[in-house]
Amino acid sequence: MQENSFYRDYDVPQDLRFKTTDIIHMGGLQCSCQLNKKYISDILSEPNRITQASVELSFSIANQEILVQGKVTGQREIQCARCLKLVKQPFGEEFFETYSNKLEIIDIMFLVRQTLALTEDIRFLCKPDCRGICPMCGQDLNVASCNCQPVNLSPFAVLKGKFK
Repeated sequence: MQENSFYRDYDVPQDLRFKTTDIIHMGGLQCSCQLNKKYISDILSEPNRITQASVELSFSIANQEILVQGKVTGQREIQCARCLKLVKQPFGEEFFETYSNKLEIIDIMFLVRQTLALTEDIRFLCKPDCRGICPMCGQDLNVASCNCQPVNLSPFAVLKGKFK
């Protein structure tokens, strides 16, 4: 795990579970690390997947609370809804949360997993003008045209012209 912290002797826990007493003792903490794939591999539904992710964290102490500001960035492989190609796409999401300083452990991995789950698009297109695939022969219409005749696949097509 790579890390970057104002406290050079502080090891960022791989599971992102921080001891509250450590954060209070240091007067706050700023750190970043690459996320281990074993903690994030199951977040997006197949065939989409996160290929790499890192997190930047800032812990601030105020009265009886600890404020956590974070940013998760990385890259995911996601499938186009029209042509079914897998495309690499960068992402970045921020999160904020407060915790009581009376807690023993602050589990940031839970927040990171939630944030990563929210990055999944409901419908992703590799490009705005993606032409998709032919429903008859399966040809990728972004690469080449096919000779198939368009067929109206609507179940209501037989009603066309009946009600004038």
